[in-house]
Amino acid sequence: MERKTISAHEINKYSYCPYQWYYEKLYGRKELRRLYQERNEALALGDGMNANFTKGLEFHKRNYAELRLRNLAWKIAVLLLILGAVIYYLMQSGVDVGFY
Repeated sequence: MERKTISAHEINKYSYCPYQWYYEKLYGRKELRRLYQERNEALALGDGMNANFTKGLEFHKRNYAELRLRNLAWKIAVLLLILGAVIYYLMQSGVDVGFY
C-alpha cells in the first residue's frame, strides 16, 4: 500500500533532483540500484561508490596542494614586504645597506 504523505526527506530529494525522486517512486530504490550496477558492469565501470570515493580523494588532494601553494605564496609576500620595510627604515636612518 502506498503512503499518502510525503516526508521531509522526499521533499529534499525532489528539490535536489525531481527525476531521481520520480524514478525512485516509480521503480523503487532496490530496483534502481540493480539497474545501476547492471549498467556499470556492462560499461566496465566498476563499483560506483568506490569510483566516487576515489574521485573525492583526488579532488581533496588537489585542493590541499593548491591551498599549500597559496599559503606559501602569502608567506613569501609577507616576508618580502617586511624585508622591504626594514631596508626602507635602515635607508631612512642613514645606515649603509649596500644598495647605492
